[in-house]
Amino acid sequence: MRLKLLLPLLLMSCMFSTLVLASSDDSQQPVHIEADRAEIDEILGVMTYTGHVVVRQGGIEMRADTVVVYSKEGELQRITAQGQPAHYQQKRADGKMVKGSSQSMEYSANSKQVILLGEAQFWQEGNRFSGNRIQYNPNDERVVANAGGDINKVGEQQRVTVTLQPRPKETDPGP
Repeated sequence: MRLKLLLPLLLMSCMFSTLVLASSDDSQQPVHIEADRAEIDEILGVMTYTGHVVVRQGGIEMRADTVVVYSKEGELQRITAQGQPAHYQQKRADGKMVKGSSQSMEYSANSKQVILLGEAQFWQEGNRFSGNRIQYNPNDERVVANAGGDINKVGEQQRVTVTLQPRPKETDPGP
């Protein structure tokens, strides 16, 4: 019984190792998953982890209530995460952190993009983005935030908010 569960978990770890959410160093690191429960359906290529799920790979960490990994013919297709909220953080190759939180997250192995959905917030180099939907592409460090047209809890039209931190001025060394 344990061997039957171990094989799919090892296969999943191999699939995750091709995940390029960060620098190439992260994609070569082993994946560590902790959860209260794991359910693997090899025929459908669906792996579901529930209960205080923590996924770590190199400088990447995702925390959620539920994480579902979808694969096809042994190749990773996408990952979804649900939480109240779900959290994502990545230490980039330059040592700087990016962080995000939302009600749900989606990662596409094809496009390498992370999409934060529902009460989404994203922090990059001190800058803060919030909206209903935030798309982050780690390859070119591009962030796209959308309000989504939803009405917020106090009955107002939701809008994207962005807080940009000023860049420190370089000091003139003088003569």
